[in-house]
Amino acid sequence: MNTNRKKMKVHIGGYVLILALTASVILQQPELVTGQARVPAMFVLGDSLVDAGNNNFLQTVARANFLPYGIDMNYQPTGRFSNGLTFIDLLARLLEIPSPPPFADPTTSGNRILQGVNYASAAAGILDVSGYNYGGRFSLNQQMVNLETTLSQLRTMMSPQNFTDYLARSLVVLVFGSNDYINNYLMPNLYDSSIRFRPPDFANLLLSQYARQLLTLYSLGLRKIFIPGVAPLGCIPNQRARAEPAITWSHLCIRQHL
Repeated sequence: MNTNRKKMKVHIGGYVLILALTASVILQQPELVTGQARVPAMFVLGDSLVDAGNNNFLQTVARANFLPYGIDMNYQPTGRFSNGLTFIDLLARLLEIPSPPPFADPTTSGNRILQGVNYASAAAGILDVSGYNYGGRFSLNQQMVNLETTLSQLRTMMSPQNFTDYLARSLVVLVFGSNDYINNYLMPNLYDSSIRFRPPDFANLLLSQYARQLLTLYSLGLRKIFIPGVAPLGCIPNQRARAEPAITWSHLCIRQHL
């Protein structure tokens, strides 16, 4: 038991280290001083790990607008799949910018988009079909469309040169991949992907789709891109709940990254 807890602490510590290293790279810019934003904006694309409330505005069962979500934020659920803040909120604090507001919120417009927008949607995947068992969600492709909508609005709010510089210095965070497995490939009763693709072929399909959108981000002028990667899927609560009782009670989970 103690050994498993130690391993879990090491695993969680690894994500904290990734966040710290990412922030340190951005913070180590000589022209910046304390109290000044480290980046002009942060744009977030992803799934439930970083959803800031977009799914509150969609027809879906993948929502977090009820308790116990938000119990550490004055018992006010915000749509975040968390008891309080997400790592995006913490990163925003480190960068000294506001947490990016959800794209689907009607109030996310005008000057409110200048320091970034959050497009993340619970149940979203790299593939459009992933997560359809939950209902509405913004897939990676749709989030890219939403991002371009925002950029079109921002383009009218500054000069061409300032806009180019703004994009090059802004940060993009992408958190995808989990739902393409737990809400697609690992659900053969609803999806045929595990029949059509061997595991390596499915992984290559995801990588090719992901790479295509990364190239799109680059072509749009965005240069700072942070991709945390896919966490060990067997450690996700709903996967542990589906496991054999002996596995669940012994706190064992799959730690290999897919």
